[in-house]
Amino acid sequence: MKRRAREWIWQKPILNVAGQTAFWNAQAEGYAGADMTNDNQPEMEAVIGLCRKVNNCADIVTLGGAVGCRDPKMILDAISAQDDWNGVWPRVTFNDLSPRQVNYAREIVLRPYAEQGMQIEYLPGQISKVCGRISKQPRRLIVGVYGCRSFFQANEAAGYKLSGYDEYLKNQQILGSEFIFEIMRLDSQARLLPSGIRAQISQHDSAAKKHSVKESLSLLCESSEPGTMAALQIIGRHPERPGFFLSHWYTRAAFRQMIAQVFDPCHFTVTEKYFPKGMAFAIEPVCKGIQGVVTVLNNVVGNVLPKQQISTLQSIKEMMC
Repeated sequence: MKRRAREWIWQKPILNVAGQTAFWNAQAEGYAGADMTNDNQPEMEAVIGLCRKVNNCADIVTLGGAVGCRDPKMILDAISAQDDWNGVWPRVTFNDLSPRQVNYAREIVLRPYAEQGMQIEYLPGQISKVCGRISKQPRRLIVGVYGCRSFFQANEAAGYKLSGYDEYLKNQQILGSEFIFEIMRLDSQARLLPSGIRAQISQHDSAAKKHSVKESLSLLCESSEPGTMAALQIIGRHPERPGFFLSHWYTRAAFRQMIAQVFDPCHFTVTEKYFPKGMAFAIEPVCKGIQGVVTVLNNVVGNVLPKQQISTLQSIKEMMC
């Protein structure tokens, strides 16, 4: 195959929901067993602890849950294993962008719970569009995202054996034979914008080039002045396959700013937890009587199109109280 023009290789694909849906539809059968799915267990353990603190949790809303193998499954298993569990399952609302992933959750992962009498509603599609179909009530929101520093630094002692960069290269067959990296910044309304500073690699590049790109990006991220870098955007694609993979790994300061843009501290409390791969924010309305939880974990927000991340968080906020 002839190599395409260099200018074409460096050009980003059109970032749209159709392209994302095509990519994630293709992941349904293999998602639960992928190492990228299962190397963020500290986040899940913290989430389970936060869910247990909701007395008589009546309602779990899972947004961007892929096939349901992490949330809500691990949360449900933990709740039912408690000595004081009353035997009453919470209602579950399950969402993912990909209709095929949602169907896999319905037919395989969550089917045993439905057979035990659990009420589960399945809502495939964009988070910002399905939130309006979910009833409003006081809930604790848990948002988990990946940290920019972890994209370059592994933490094997804590179970995070590869850096994000090396993890993506290892999984090129899934994510893409080509990657484009770009440093993103925030505008005055905490929306992600491209900086124009990019790097690119492909499966044909030498190990030396791949290492050089990793080192250059790492140094650039470390040396960025406060406020100039918000996240590292990664786009993966296979030229012969439809769709694309999209992710954002955030600086702590930037994601705090995004949370503050949406969740007014006069009306919401926010607590933070940090893990080898990233961070989680527990957000809940000041109004009393929390009755359920909303989970948006494993960097789901980071997979949302950059121009829609703030509006997605705003949509989630609207159903919380």
